[in-house]
Amino acid sequence: MSDFRLRVFCCVAKNLSYTKAAQELQVTQPAITKHIHELETQYGTRLFERQGNHIQLTSAGLLLLDHANHI
Repeated sequence: MSDFRLRVFCCVAKNLSYTKAAQELQVTQPAITKHIHELETQYGTRLFERQGNHIQLTSAGLLLLDHANHI
């Protein structure tokens, strides 16, 4: 896994916003979406639950965040 994708995931998880993560990492929001989609495809599970304009971590997302914080 690319270190940048893990950084993207952690930034989205911290901000609970693709837009804020994009601003913080100085990339486009579609790039953030692409990286998260690639991670979800790689792991075969959803990392974020999308509810309208809001997102929250799924149980798999919480697990990945815990592991990412240890790295």
